Amino acid sequence: MNEKVAISDASKQTFCGCPECIEFGGPNPRIMFARLLIVAAQFMVATLGLVRQRSWKALLWLVEALAFFAFVPRKLICCRCEGYGKNCYSLCLGKITSLYLSKGSGEVNPLGAGLEVIALCIIGVTPAVGMRRNKKNLTLYLLLSITTLAFQFSHACRHCAMNATDWKKGCPAAMAARHVFA
Repeated sequence: MNEKVAISDASKQTFCGCPECIEFGGPNPRIMFARLLIVAAQFMVATLGLVRQRSWKALLWLVEALAFFAFVPRKLICCRCEGYGKNCYSLCLGKITSLYLSKGSGEVNPLGAGLEVIALCIIGVTPAVGMRRNKKNLTLYLLLSITTLAFQFSHACRHCAMNATDWKKGCPAAMAARHVFA
């Protein structure tokens, strides 16, 4: 009986000592599920809106930016992070990345954060530009985008701002969250 308790305690590896990590072994699964659903809905609206508008160039830019985001920044950030293979606060990218990229060596490369910002800007703006003539789809896409950003800032960035002790503490979003949520 004691062995089962020891095994279940060992399986709950925490990122930090915050209540959420202690209780769930990482981010709250309900919040992460909601965040993933919102992002999925955002990309469904974007893809369907771009196809409906026949905005093929914007759709191509979106697909290329998503592919770039999935490989280059993930190799420079996620594959070298202590959250690799775990449900991290950034939409579980540590776990998702471990499914298709092998663990890298060395420290997290700051270049990856810059490339990630560029990719996310292209990913966020391209559908809006492609759907600019369809106000209904554009409005729904922008509402989902704002919700995605709000969840990221209030969940992931707030967590790093309050609990990070390593390179994540210096992230500009975490520093901004410290001022907002302090």
